[in-house]
Amino acid sequence: MSKDIAERCEDAISSLMQEIATLKGEYKENQREIALLSETSIKNSLGPFQKDNGEGITTITKNVNTQLAHGEKEMKFFIEVSGIEILQHFKKTEQKNEKVVHSHKLMGRCHFLPFELTFVTTEIQSEACWMCDVTQVNVHMDCKGKPDLTKLVERTEATMSLQGFFRTLSKYAEWCEFRMKTFAHFEEHYSAAVTLPHGSSGNYMVLANPEVPQCEMILVWEITINERGAVIPILDLLPKLPEEAIALDKSGVLEDTAPAFKNLLQVFGIQSSIEKIIHSFCLEKATRSP
Repeated sequence: MSKDIAERCEDAISSLMQEIATLKGEYKENQREIALLSETSIKNSLGPFQKDNGEGITTITKNVNTQLAHGEKEMKFFIEVSGIEILQHFKKTEQKNEKVVHSHKLMGRCHFLPFELTFVTTEIQSEACWMCDVTQVNVHMDCKGKPDLTKLVERTEATMSLQGFFRTLSKYAEWCEFRMKTFAHFEEHYSAAVTLPHGSSGNYMVLANPEVPQCEMILVWEITINERGAVIPILDLLPKLPEEAIALDKSGVLEDTAPAFKNLLQVFGIQSSIEKIIHSFCLEKATRSP
């Protein structure tokens, strides 16, 4: 190999090595700039959520946890007030020209009553206004033996009034729960005088005088729903006595039993009135258990 060729090869290698060194320097500089830009971008993104003390992600986590705790507290308060607890909610959205159609499915319970509700809402939005209407409602509940609840379901599906349904259902379930607790209370504390043939979930209880066989009072407690959705408790006290005892009632005391009980309810309320009937009709055998 001639001397000129060797010198040219050495010059080319030296030039290539210098170019590689320059490219390595530029690469390192670019990496530093990318890292700096990324850090700046992250800080800018987190800026609104960070405090002046620079806690960063820790502060965000604390804020989210605080909001979750507040939401859970609000939900618990809502359940305590209304008795309504939503267990599952599914939603499907479709766009139909200028309309947005939402199909909903709710599953939950109101006090002790489970329910399943499917309904459709239609949104119409324009430059002038925005409207949202309920266009279809279906209610699935176990209404066996509860004709007033059946009528509520039918009326809700006809009127598509979800607000009215939840308001009435909440009040109806609240009254049913109060009746169950009241019946259970008297059966527990006055077991010698009180009998619940259908348990505490039934709509009547029997008051008996242990000293006078076959002499009973039947307290009937119905919970009705009128056409306007108002929940109305109706209590009646009906005597159940042998024919011989009825024949001896010359002054019509038995006929006055129901009206007298109604007056008693207006003055003393439900629980106190029942307790007074137990003490007056069942005598000393009905003394309260310890």
